[in-house]
Order: sequence, then structure tokens, then C-alpha cells
Amino acid sequence: MSRGTSLEGFAIDQAAAFAGVTVTMVRHYHQRGLVDEPEFDSSGSRRYRSAELLRLVQVRALAGAGVPLAEIGDLLDYFAHVEHILDVRR
Repeated sequence: MSRGTSLEGFAIDQAAAFAGVTVTMVRHYHQRGLVDEPEFDSSGSRRYRSAELLRLVQVRALAGAGVPLAEIGDLLDYFAHVEHILDVRR
């Protein structure tokens, strides 16, 4: 296991690198409500897990495609709603 990585998730710098953004941008996404801040783990650190990493990557991809940040949250919420409806129908 590498330094800073635990079975509980990834530190913010690792999450940012995974998504291809800076730590500052991750914090900006938090401020805009696009990505939830992870809960504190037992050591008092915030750890990003798969759900937060996925959301970071989705936000980054949509922003990179030119979707304004102001629209990304609603768009991702809509996609999640459609996915839920499709899962219920299966």
C-alpha cells in the first residue's frame, strides 16, 4: 500500500490527481455543491471513496466538454434519476 492510501479511501491530492484536476478545483467543486465533501475517517482525515471519485470524474468530464459548472449538478442529478428509473424497470 502506498503512503497516504488506505483501505478507507484516498486523500484529496490523490483524488484530484485521479480526476485530472487540482486540489483547488476539487475544493471549488465542493463550494459549488457539485461534489460532496467526504466524511472524516477515524484518523480525522477526509477520505474520498468510489462515489466521490466517480462524481469528480463526471464533473471533470462534463466541464471539459464545455458544460457550464452552473448546469453540471442538475445534469448529473437528472442522469442519476434516469438511471434509477431504468433500474426499477429491469
